[in-house]
Amino acid sequence: PATAFPSSRRRQAVATQPAVRRALLITVSLTALQQLSGVANLFNFSSTYLLARGFSDATCASVAVAVHASNVCATLLTALLMDYLGRRRLLLASTFGAAACAALLTLAAASPLEPWAPPLCIAAAAGFVGSFALGLGPVALLLPAEVFPAAYRSTGAALASSVHWTAQFATTFVFLLQAERLGAAAFVPHAALLLFGLVFAAVHVPETRGKSLDQIEKELSRS
Repeated sequence: PATAFPSSRRRQAVATQPAVRRALLITVSLTALQQLSGVANLFNFSSTYLLARGFSDATCASVAVAVHASNVCATLLTALLMDYLGRRRLLLASTFGAAACAALLTLAAASPLEPWAPPLCIAAAAGFVGSFALGLGPVALLLPAEVFPAAYRSTGAALASSVHWTAQFATTFVFLLQAERLGAAAFVPHAALLLFGLVFAAVHVPETRGKSLDQIEKELSRS
């Protein structure tokens, strides 16, 4: 078991074993991206952000309902699609979708008095959360259990989880200042990070559906 390995040996494994090194790169990067995407800010600060941009209370309430409904529906859909489409396809599609919806949300936030802005804002916010829940949300949490070699799986998963919560704290901690400074463009940094994450996932994240843990380890060792 992983607990039998001293920390010095785990550090040596990261330096010398390609499978461990690449698994660490993939899981830490995706769990960080998961929160740096800004999805938590939509749940926590959407009303504050939108009211400051000039949207009505009714629009803010509709956004709050839409993002939660979208999250539930997309999560249920993901349970059906995960083993049908595969982790990689869902991850890539959801990351692109979240980035596109963040851009549309920015467009709506920049023109709050236009008649098309409120419905676009609601649709973009719901699409953002729904896209996240379809892939980036669940896949980033599932991969640590699939890509780490057995001896290092618990340690790797714990490290990925620590990065997840640290990134969430950092993202939510700075968002109100970020919104104050950037105004309508508050979600632009998140969209940019999502596009960067899309390229990273396309290059580095393998498909794990239908593969044994030994097959995944061998694939990561060869890469």
